Amino acid sequence: MLNVLFLQKITLFLLLFLVAPNVWSNRCAGRGCDVPQFKEMMPQKSSVVRSGSEFSFTASANTNPNSIRVMVKGHAVGLTITNKGQIKVSGILPEELTEGYVRINITASSSPSSCIGNDGWLIKIGD
Repeated sequence: MLNVLFLQKITLFLLLFLVAPNVWSNRCAGRGCDVPQFKEMMPQKSSVVRSGSEFSFTASANTNPNSIRVMVKGHAVGLTITNKGQIKVSGILPEELTEGYVRINITASSSPSSCIGNDGWLIKIGD
């Protein structure tokens, strides 16, 4: 009897141990996560541009405009954000960037679920 009870407790512990990480892996689990979407990225993927050039993209209407962040090769980029149904975002590539490929990395959260969306695209800095 004691062995059966012990085995049941061990089995329950192992089951919870294996299931728990999957339950908590999505911080929006159970809340209907609506991840922000990004599109209309300019300049287009793999374009060749000069440092200091402008870039832009649109974010879906469910994006929290205050949460939008853009990083380019370790540099945080200042943004201009207009919100008229569709959220239009623009910025200037850092002058410090030299020739080579860089990725424009976008991160933002959605409203009201606070789900995180990440995206970006690769461009080339050159003459």
